[in-house]
Amino acid sequence: MITNPETLLQTLSDHPDYRVLRRLKARTQLANPSGHALHRGVIVDTETTGLDARKDKIIEIGIIVFDYDPITGQPIRVSSTYGGLEDPGFPLGPETIRLTGITDALVAGQRFDETAFTTLLSGTQLVIAHNAAFDRPFLEKRLPVFSDLPWGCSMMDIDWEAEGINSKKLDYLAFRQGFFFDAHRAEEDCQALLEILALPLPLSTQPGLKPILDRLPQTSYTVSALNSPFSTKDLLKERQYRWNGERKCWARTLESETTLKKEMEWLKTTIYGGKAASVEIEERNARTRFSFRAGNTRTCVL
Repeated sequence: MITNPETLLQTLSDHPDYRVLRRLKARTQLANPSGHALHRGVIVDTETTGLDARKDKIIEIGIIVFDYDPITGQPIRVSSTYGGLEDPGFPLGPETIRLTGITDALVAGQRFDETAFTTLLSGTQLVIAHNAAFDRPFLEKRLPVFSDLPWGCSMMDIDWEAEGINSKKLDYLAFRQGFFFDAHRAEEDCQALLEILALPLPLSTQPGLKPILDRLPQTSYTVSALNSPFSTKDLLKERQYRWNGERKCWARTLESETTLKKEMEWLKTTIYGGKAASVEIEERNARTRFSFRAGNTRTCVL
């Protein structure tokens, strides 16, 4: 009989028919320093009253400040953390309470410590969220100190499919990396994300943070196909364009200047039939990516 639980767990882990999950234990030391000068990063997560940053409000913010090796992409250690609640000024909806476990009683009279954010973000080279397109607009609206920093997204900046993982949900990524956690509270989600970024990715074996760092200096280009013929809508959809209801046009984001040039040629020949036409190109870097704020925009005549 096996009496040592660790021996039993190891036996199960070594068997192809079993997968062992351990509860996440937050770590402050993630790896040994390699001797390179370290950079400072911030992982942030929010819980909100809804999905629209223009009208909904943040009720909880979790932050982990950590040092990382910019050469290897390895997170090294946690330097500080923050977890805070804020009263939105109106009763929370039942769906918000169900999803987050946060109640009116928990947020009553609470306010975020804005001074603490200025201190926490001092010297930061990078802010990371697991769906930055959601968190960044909320945070920029409530706390403008987040606006001037480079942002990365662990959902979009890592090619999870290339790593053999077919879901980007945080709890599923944790499962694939061998642990579980209590999801949907901001600080716990931050701890889980830091663990995922510190562990080697399944196939490339590089730290999860490394692809995000590699993406930082790159520019993205959002192409808006202005006044495209209605008959071409299916071609645009097949090419991963999405309809922008506010601007009444189809748009697609590209990740390199080379693909942008090829896309211009495709639009001119396939969508506009070789006729004179204009498209709009919005350039974004890490300081504007995932933000509601516009990037540098220009009109290009094909």
